[in-house]
Amino acid sequence: MLNNLILDIGNVICDWNPDGLVASAFQVPAEQQEALSVTVGNPDWLALDRGTISVEQAIERAQARTSLNPEGIARIYANLCTSLLALPNTMEAMHRAKAQGVPVYILSNMQDHAWKYLESTFDCWDACEGVVVSCEAGLIKPDPAIYQHLCEKFAVTPQSCVFVDDMAENIEAAKAFGMQGVQLTDKHAGGQLIDELIARIVAGRN
Repeated sequence: MLNNLILDIGNVICDWNPDGLVASAFQVPAEQQEALSVTVGNPDWLALDRGTISVEQAIERAQARTSLNPEGIARIYANLCTSLLALPNTMEAMHRAKAQGVPVYILSNMQDHAWKYLESTFDCWDACEGVVVSCEAGLIKPDPAIYQHLCEKFAVTPQSCVFVDDMAENIEAAKAFGMQGVQLTDKHAGGQLIDELIARIVAGRN
């Protein structure tokens, strides 16, 4: 029976806009493209998500890959946290889920400094039963092991879970693991989607 709602963070609970992030540090389009390539577009970004390198290491390595202003490169990593703007429609729906007894879990690729910022800044986490972020798990989506990790950590079955993520590959991986999955293609429609899933879960109990 479907019972648990699992949510990604980026473009579900908060805005994630790599182009906008890079534009906060570089103004010239050619420099923006170069900066995007050596930061967000480099495998080190996923290593940060996995928690295998520090943000200081990532900055130094990104600066060494380019002739762009090193202060601008560092600014991309520094600005990441405040660029993750809350999506209130989703956050409000998370509280409605809790009020109706629908367990909400978080499953997200997230860097340590960004997660610490969101954890201390957003007011939606008390609506959650538990959180799995990649930097703490040492695993990243769409690796099936991170879905397994969540299920084992919180003693839930894949069949009891529906996963909401903005990335198609992460949804497909969740489905292959045995979960239901819904891709959120409009980050501003998260509240509506969650309300629909809450209704499905509650109706299934009757």
